[in-house]
Amino acid sequence: MKQQRWLSAVALIGLLGGLATAPVSQAAETEPGKIAITSPADGDTVSGEALTVTGTYRDTADLVVVVGAQELVPVQLDEANGTWSVDLDISDRDGRLDLAVRGKDLTTLYTTWSPFIAVDVDNPAAARPVVSITSPSEGPHGSRLVGVVVHVESAHRLRRVEVRLNGDRWRRATALPHSDGDFRAWVDAGRKPAFVSIEARAIDVHGHRDEAPTRYVSVGGAEAESPQRYDQDRSIWVWERASYEAVFHPAARDRLAAVLDDTETFDSDPIRTIYFAVGSYGARDMLREDRDAVANFVRWAKDRGYHVQATVAGGTQPPYLGALEQFEHFAVDEFEKVLDYNLAVPPEARFDGVNVDIEPYILSEWKVPGNDLPVRWLEVLEHLIERRDASGLPILVGPAIPRWLDSSTCCQAITWKGESKPLSDHIQDLTDYISIMDYRDTADGSAGIIAQAAHEIEYANSIGKEQSVVIGVETKDLSGGGDPETVTFWEEGRTVLEAELDKVYGVFEDEPSFGGVAMHHFDTLLALPSEWGDDAVYYPVPGAGPDGPGLPQ
Repeated sequence: MKQQRWLSAVALIGLLGGLATAPVSQAAETEPGKIAITSPADGDTVSGEALTVTGTYRDTADLVVVVGAQELVPVQLDEANGTWSVDLDISDRDGRLDLAVRGKDLTTLYTTWSPFIAVDVDNPAAARPVVSITSPSEGPHGSRLVGVVVHVESAHRLRRVEVRLNGDRWRRATALPHSDGDFRAWVDAGRKPAFVSIEARAIDVHGHRDEAPTRYVSVGGAEAESPQRYDQDRSIWVWERASYEAVFHPAARDRLAAVLDDTETFDSDPIRTIYFAVGSYGARDMLREDRDAVANFVRWAKDRGYHVQATVAGGTQPPYLGALEQFEHFAVDEFEKVLDYNLAVPPEARFDGVNVDIEPYILSEWKVPGNDLPVRWLEVLEHLIERRDASGLPILVGPAIPRWLDSSTCCQAITWKGESKPLSDHIQDLTDYISIMDYRDTADGSAGIIAQAAHEIEYANSIGKEQSVVIGVETKDLSGGGDPETVTFWEEGRTVLEAELDKVYGVFEDEPSFGGVAMHHFDTLLALPSEWGDDAVYYPVPGAGPDGPGLPQ
């Protein structure tokens, strides 16, 4: 439980000044060149039904080809020759296709990558339409009646072009006379001042489709609202398996509430903010296909006194690729689907924030001297903030960041917009809050939770961002990866975790910028005992304990 503060963050920084800090996460320290694509070559033109991709590997396992940052395809290994191959179905693809191979480095147990290559797929029959909204411009709009003009480039005859406002029904757009691919639909934005989202799509006679990036306009003189930070203690990440259960299964929802409200089993504080993952799960995308069900869940959560923030990643597979320039549009699209959902539902069903989980430092190229990934990360976050501001929504935006962005040699002096300072400072300048992945299993010491968050707490104080630093702790079983056991409380158990958090509260709870503690994550907390052994205590809810949560029947 929370205790009296015993040492200020300012004093702690002075105490620890000059002490060695932890190095950059080893996730970016694998040896380059252990896996590679040998064919096709970057820039090749390919065609036909299938594309054979080949390459080499050594001291790696679990190889998959990453196809267009959207699909992971396992490969066939030839162990005797150290080569691999895979046949990709490209029959329904046309245009640029990005490829890379990813694997697990058997020396470090971390992820390693080949460089990306891009090939041009020449399958004209598979060409998709390309859709953009050309009018109205984003910003204030003078009339409740909005004329939406859509431009479509298509190699095939179009079946229909459609427009909708705020997630309402799709309305057919008609071709403008004497134009080359322009269509218009008139839509009524209503009498009340409001921000509206405009979406457009086109479908050709072969069923190929494309959707334009969302455009946001203000009608009736509506003005954007500013988001308000709040105390996020405690927060919890709920990833897609559990989030989809909570949306579609009442029993799973009840189990979630029982865990969030429980303060007796482990003498812990209640959890009041849910970082709720809304990415696709299997073939389902809840925010695009099941908005009514999501709205029902959010209403339920808010009626119980919880805050709910949507957690999004890069819109890619794997998620951290959204920080790369060629894939940034996926990250923006994933973020905009939250904004579009919020504008489509009543205020009581809206998300309070967006927790952004894009982690580009996992890419092997992060360790290459002079790489631009830190700046790319900032540019992506800035773009997301701009989209939030365009929507007019008072929705918080806060990224999950590792604990070492202020101390590692990679990130201590990042120059951006003419100013050089730690990457974490730049991110805090940009965003409403940060959730630090402060993954250590002790509060004390130069590498402990408190020391690793001290700079971010003090910097947020200095720029006047109250309740903007959330400190995350880890409870996953990491024994199969390369992270040391000091990252997680899995070995120690929940009793030790709570005792260490008491120390964290003791230092930070009176700091203006402290926004609370976040727990990573719901599924592993269900499986985490008070201690290991015969006296272990678990949450008294169905599915808790050593077997972990099961899917509802």
